[in-house]
Amino acid sequence: MTARPDLRRARPRTRQRGQAVLLTVVSLALGLGAVFYSFFGTARQTIASDKITQDALAQAKAGLIGYAAGDSNRPGSLPCPDTDNDGSAESPIPTNCPSYIGRLPWRTLGLPDLRDGSGEPLWYAVSSEFARNPSCGSSCPLNSDTKGMFVITGTSPATDIIAVVFAAGQSVGTQDRSAANQNTVAHFLEGGNETGIGTSTFVTGIATDAFNDRLLAVNGADVMTPVERRAAREILTLLQSYKTASSDGGGPLCDCYPWADISDGSSNNGYDTGRVPLLGALPHTWGSLGITVPTWLTTNRWWWVFFYAIGGPVSESQSGSYLTVNGTYGTSVVLITTGPAGTGRPITSWAGDSDWPTYVDDSSNSDMGTWFDTPSSTAYARDRLYTL
Repeated sequence: MTARPDLRRARPRTRQRGQAVLLTVVSLALGLGAVFYSFFGTARQTIASDKITQDALAQAKAGLIGYAAGDSNRPGSLPCPDTDNDGSAESPIPTNCPSYIGRLPWRTLGLPDLRDGSGEPLWYAVSSEFARNPSCGSSCPLNSDTKGMFVITGTSPATDIIAVVFAAGQSVGTQDRSAANQNTVAHFLEGGNETGIGTSTFVTGIATDAFNDRLLAVNGADVMTPVERRAAREILTLLQSYKTASSDGGGPLCDCYPWADISDGSSNNGYDTGRVPLLGALPHTWGSLGITVPTWLTTNRWWWVFFYAIGGPVSESQSGSYLTVNGTYGTSVVLITTGPAGTGRPITSWAGDSDWPTYVDDSSNSDMGTWFDTPSSTAYARDRLYTL
């Protein structure tokens, strides 16, 4: 008779093997879960840190543009960097900044104490032509002909850069950010950015163990476009005030707009196209009509970079034709802002009407005629046409 196997003794071993497999699966699942949690947790932290950095850089750039556009003495100018980490810009000595790279002067800009995603304060470099004491006056004019001197190389190259804001990130290599080194550029920026002020060249690149600077540039269009608009509004107000003040009901005053300038900022009799005569108007002077031209418009040579035309019936001669804009006849005054300096600018010695195409983009607007069109470009840094 064959003996039957004792199934009751075999079951415990089967259960033990099954429990061991289950424990192995659970352990693997927990291990993989820990790996995934660590990976995605780190990824979330990196994304959050990057967002803080991006927001801080963007806020700093907006603050710089607002400061430049609203400056009352030298619109377009920027503050000197902060070199003692107190949040305030250093004063020029006598007209130049003590340093053109340092901490972002957040107090001066009216900003909070901006920090990047690693908790570090922001750094800032500014092109020297845009950070001067306004006392330099006409010896250092600042207008849309003024170009930024900085160049950015690497993954995001750019030229005509006025200022750069840096997020230093965490320390790399041998950087020592102890209290003694808080204002030493090389302990915060690297990859060439720590010495870039000397060559006017800064570097962008992919983050590595040896490089993690983040840069945001401020270019000529960012700053000069809003300043141009401000200058245009001021000039249109001056021109309208001139016309109103010279209208005395048929007396000795001209009831007109001033003649245009063709060379030096002052009116030339009989010229109805050229520049706005901010330095001296004819047939009546600004002063004789009780009009004061803002000093910042003259010392910064804004008359040099705007095109101006008047219709014959509103000139001293009271003859000729009005101007035609976009096919419609009857405009009295055209003022064209010429955008930030491009190739060929600035022209420092004006040869004559043939130089206007270097400043005015559309041929229909630079031919010294009486027909004008809305500038064809839709770029932010473009010519803009204003009328009275």
